[in-house]
Amino acid sequence: MRTDYNPFSKDFDDVSADDLSILSSVAEGWYVEYKREVPNAGAVAKSITAFANTYGGWVFYGVTEKSKDDAVAGAFPGIAKDEADAVLQRTRQSVANHCQPSPYFRSKALFGPVETIGLAEDRCVIMIQVPWGPEAPYIHKDGRIYRRVGDGSEPKSENDRFILDQLWSRSSKITQGYADWIGRELETSEAEENSAYARLFLIADFWRDHDTINAVSLQKVREIMSDGNGSYAIPFDNIYQTSGGFICRQTADNDPEMLGLTWKLGHNFHSEIVIPLSKFRSNSLDDLEPWLNGYHHKDRFLKICKEQRYKNPTVVDLNLLLHALLGLTRIQVALAKEFGWKDSIFAKIEISGVWRTIPFFDAPHVLDEYERHGIALGQRNKVLLHPGKEQGSFIELSGPEDNDDSERDRVIMATSLFVNIAIAMGVPLGIDPDGDGSDVKDSIGDFLNAGVRTIEVQKNRSRLS
Repeated sequence: MRTDYNPFSKDFDDVSADDLSILSSVAEGWYVEYKREVPNAGAVAKSITAFANTYGGWVFYGVTEKSKDDAVAGAFPGIAKDEADAVLQRTRQSVANHCQPSPYFRSKALFGPVETIGLAEDRCVIMIQVPWGPEAPYIHKDGRIYRRVGDGSEPKSENDRFILDQLWSRSSKITQGYADWIGRELETSEAEENSAYARLFLIADFWRDHDTINAVSLQKVREIMSDGNGSYAIPFDNIYQTSGGFICRQTADNDPEMLGLTWKLGHNFHSEIVIPLSKFRSNSLDDLEPWLNGYHHKDRFLKICKEQRYKNPTVVDLNLLLHALLGLTRIQVALAKEFGWKDSIFAKIEISGVWRTIPFFDAPHVLDEYERHGIALGQRNKVLLHPGKEQGSFIELSGPEDNDDSERDRVIMATSLFVNIAIAMGVPLGIDPDGDGSDVKDSIGDFLNAGVRTIEVQKNRSRLS
């Protein structure tokens, strides 16, 4: 059975009252329900949970079937136009108050006049679209689990153990799929075995209960990914299409045979982004000094290492990380517009190759903490933020605001990701428990300034090699 049934040849948002005429050939049954009047709250919730528990479907209030033998839409008496807003609000309340959990659905009023179907000017049809629900079973307030059955016009309560087990397993199949994807080992060459990476996993439509997202062409992906204009731009120059989506790599000034900054973008708007982290294993603090040349607080960091008896530390330079995340979220926001995605994105982050490493930031408040309380040292080679398969274990990145301020959106996304990575690696964020230190907002400015200095540091390193 289908879980993406749509009686119209267009998306929900694009359906107009004129499109209702197609229902004269659409019978009530598995995917469609017609009601002349809006029923009571319990009946509304029963219909919506039944569709969510089965294959999804559509409910139309203000439509009657032609006959019992021919259950297509026969007439469109509609609902009073001035009651539309109240009906839409009452529908939302009915589901919220009578369902556990509350299934996702969309609703809107389609206003007359439409002469071809007899919908009067002062009337409207209330249209509700209910996707297949991955968090099934959705339980009605009366304690029953309802499903659509065959060509029946009314939901049926379900008590078959096998069917109920199938409903319970829906969400676990989806979350296990994500766990398998995220749990795959990063494939590297022998030369890259000891390198450090941050892997960022981004998931749109977590429960797969929204309309199909837009298809995006290779040409458009290349246009977005290669854009080098504006602040914090990190253009990708090697972009090609595969069976599952697109591969975007940053090979300029890098060895093209090594695993550099890579974005694997799926057609479903799921992404895996690999961010290399600069890592240096020193034989002595004297060896480390030229690798840090160009940072303002290099000498202080080396002094702290010496005082705390670190003779040959392995250091991960994270100063460019916030800049990189700002560039990546800049691209993510642009891609979201092309894919037509306006809702939240769910993220997981894995950091690998960081066992017994010191995270270094050229920021005073970080060194203050290292000086007072000791240097942060990686205790595991791989860190997953945050462990778990359930949706609550993912970092939720809110969708664009109505004001369409894309710069604000990407700054919020990048900062959220950065803060989670910093905390996971033991990096202080400027929160002073005594209340007399810098706050997070001030420290973000320090991190950004340190990132600017990294450009010169990298030039120095290239001269050393």
